Amino acid sequence: MSNWITVCDFPLGKDLSPLAEFIRRHQLPLRITEENNTQVVASLAPQLVDPMRQLLTRWQEGGVDLAEVTVHVHDPGAEYPQAGAAVDSQAGTETVDDGGRQAAEVDTAPGTEERTGATDPVQRPPVSVIPQWPLQQTPVSLLLIALCFIGWFMLRQGWGEPLLIFPQPSGDLELPGSTLGLHLAQGEYWRLWSPAMVHFSIPHALFNSLGIWIVGRSLEARAGSLWFALLVLVSAPAANLAQYYSSPQSLFGGMSGVVYALIGCALVVQRFQPQWRDVPGALLWLSVVWLLVCMLGVVDYFIPGGIANAAHVGGFVAGLALGLVFCLAGGSRYFAPPSKKNDDATHHRRQPF
Repeated sequence: MSNWITVCDFPLGKDLSPLAEFIRRHQLPLRITEENNTQVVASLAPQLVDPMRQLLTRWQEGGVDLAEVTVHVHDPGAEYPQAGAAVDSQAGTETVDDGGRQAAEVDTAPGTEERTGATDPVQRPPVSVIPQWPLQQTPVSLLLIALCFIGWFMLRQGWGEPLLIFPQPSGDLELPGSTLGLHLAQGEYWRLWSPAMVHFSIPHALFNSLGIWIVGRSLEARAGSLWFALLVLVSAPAANLAQYYSSPQSLFGGMSGVVYALIGCALVVQRFQPQWRDVPGALLWLSVVWLLVCMLGVVDYFIPGGIANAAHVGGFVAGLALGLVFCLAGGSRYFAPPSKKNDDATHHRRQPF
């Protein structure tokens, strides 16, 4: 079992985005969690606790810039002046030795290069960590989650009729003579979007909300709410229309088409920025596999009313297309890992804490 050791804590109002980027840049075994109304920094590596505690104390006091800090780990056989924690004021380093086995050094001297030893206990393959984005950075995502439950509540109270596209009983699906054409002729254009609000059960709403929380918030926080809103406004009618024309006799609703648009967009972004792992790639591809399984019709036997597969495909294709346009236009730069070259230009933008 992993034993996390508390390094230090900060008030909830403290912006820890520089620290989060520092942890990600060096792939340190550290985490930031919210506990008892404080932000707690903890470590899996005991040899990092003391130097990190000293470093973060200096950072909180404004005496060090984490963007200029690099991490070094000594070889096990190296000689040290003394055991335990020490601070070299001339070199600007903080070192800890755990009895000759391992020693970690945090270098705060400007202009130093990052290097690690062959037995670096911190050096490990990149891991996927879903950032804890500040709520104020993801207003559209939070609105979508709220709409999932509002739509469920309205349907449960019998108020969902104005949100749905009425099923087409039979006949021609040409727009003038269809139920959709009737809605549009009466000026009810919102029905192109509103079926995404309607959820037929609490698990239905929860599942889609979870997808928005994991995938949507990272996309919005990185690329901005304006572009994210455009993605939703385009993908929702694309999903709804795909489902309507695929199964006109069926009543449908749900935000899953939009969620699959987010998944499609995230997959494109990861192709342009392979180092972006706010959303685990395995989770995205698992969602694609689930889409294919649902299209086989097997899941329909276990879920009453079946799955709106066409809405999923329509949203997914829309997300792929919009994600491609966004990345080709240069938007993928917002998902690039930070570097000293562009820290000043991007550090203030949409970083997790």
